[in-house]
Amino acid sequence: MENKNIIETYNLSKIYRLRNASEIKAVDEVNLKVQEGEFLTILGPSGSGKTTLLNLLGGVDRPTTGEIRIDGLELSKLTERELVKVRREKVGFVFQVFNLIPTLTALENVEVALAPTVANRSKRLERSSHLLEWVGLGRRLHHLPAELSAGEQQRIAIARAFANEPKIILLDEPTGNLDTATGREIMKMCHKANKEHYQTVVTVTHARYVREFTDRLLYMRDGKLYTQIPEEELLKSAHNLSP
Repeated sequence: MENKNIIETYNLSKIYRLRNASEIKAVDEVNLKVQEGEFLTILGPSGSGKTTLLNLLGGVDRPTTGEIRIDGLELSKLTERELVKVRREKVGFVFQVFNLIPTLTALENVEVALAPTVANRSKRLERSSHLLEWVGLGRRLHHLPAELSAGEQQRIAIARAFANEPKIILLDEPTGNLDTATGREIMKMCHKANKEHYQTVVTVTHARYVREFTDRLLYMRDGKLYTQIPEEELLKSAHNLSP
């Protein structure tokens, strides 16, 4: 049986209007379908619209025109409170900047994500500990972010994103602040979760090695999606894309 589409966009655009009355089309008439359980990578240079697209898919931002459907829900018809519920229950985010709370330990940073959905604190701590064990931080539960390496902080961010067992994981340049070896380890974790738990993963990046972990690769430039890297971009890929 064919998988259903868990993400769908129709003529999706996001336009920013500047003070001088000019416009920037960060996302330009994007039509996208992502199947449930798919690992999709969107490759492209900085400024191509990748992060804006991801924010639209996650309900963090609203489109100027077009439609977004997440697990059958049309986001444009939802109230802000309903969007918060979608983000909490259906979508997990992993950002390039880790967005950890500096005064909380690794364990507490993950527990915070569970607080709105799991009332029992002992259960929250148990699941948080399990997730941190899963990402290899079982011995770092009570360390503050400042006491951890960049790779370890990103592992906490991944554990937090998976806390509520969302159907969709959105990765925004998840390896951007990491060396290649650590970045590969991070992507292996996400790939494993994708295959073992059938969670849909969409990652946007400029790091070409991420394609090793993906089911499908798209390319973004000037707000538009392509199924192949445009020829002119291939010629300058050494300048725009990481190895």
